[in-house]
Amino acid sequence: MKLAKYQEGLNALCFVDLLSLKNPSLCAKLSQSKNYNISCIEDKNLKANFYKCEIASVSFVLALLCKMSIENEFNELDEGYLSAESCFGEEEALEILDFLKEAKCIIFDENLYQHKDFENIKYFLEKLCCKFNLLLICSNENEENLQVQNSFTELLELDNFDGTIIMQTPLKDKELHCSSSFALIAKIKDQDTIAIRLNQQEITTTIKIDQELKGTVALLDYESTTFAFSKAQIKVIK
Repeated sequence: MKLAKYQEGLNALCFVDLLSLKNPSLCAKLSQSKNYNISCIEDKNLKANFYKCEIASVSFVLALLCKMSIENEFNELDEGYLSAESCFGEEEALEILDFLKEAKCIIFDENLYQHKDFENIKYFLEKLCCKFNLLLICSNENEENLQVQNSFTELLELDNFDGTIIMQTPLKDKELHCSSSFALIAKIKDQDTIAIRLNQQEITTTIKIDQELKGTVALLDYESTTFAFSKAQIKVIK
């Protein structure tokens, strides 16, 4: 399937995490259209109706949307299970499917290339695009051919993301940006110097509590080629 470049004014269903930090120009272009975004973290700078789901549960959300909109092919999938595991309700799914009738494209996060179930994700995205006559766009806006398998396979179980989770994010500094609730869970304070162990790396940095951030996902700008969300061990350096 050929990926397209976003054209300003096209209504979009997005599966993007903090697009305003990753691709500010695309985020700005989306301000001229009606959009919905399904993500585990709300982006206050993205003009979109926000629907929350569990971290890395996009495969289950897409499977639910396909099951509820395409007859026969997805009979073996269970709506209740998909909804419960992803924390994305069937009523919310109906609202998204209703929106797709006026949408022109689906935009997916480039981080999904690193998702362990990306083969199924691609298949579900293509099915929805064909069903609703939509363009498919990656958040990096690269125009390339996406190789899609001929059928979906058994969904891989979702990973457990309880605890202290860090999202790799392009930032203007190398501090760990987190909410007050994250700081409480991690037992850290603003301006603490900490050692973070994640993805077989150990990083020393300082804490920056951001009152604009909500939830229990912290943000850090660091080098990695793996999936952007990772469990982390955090230790205060005294």
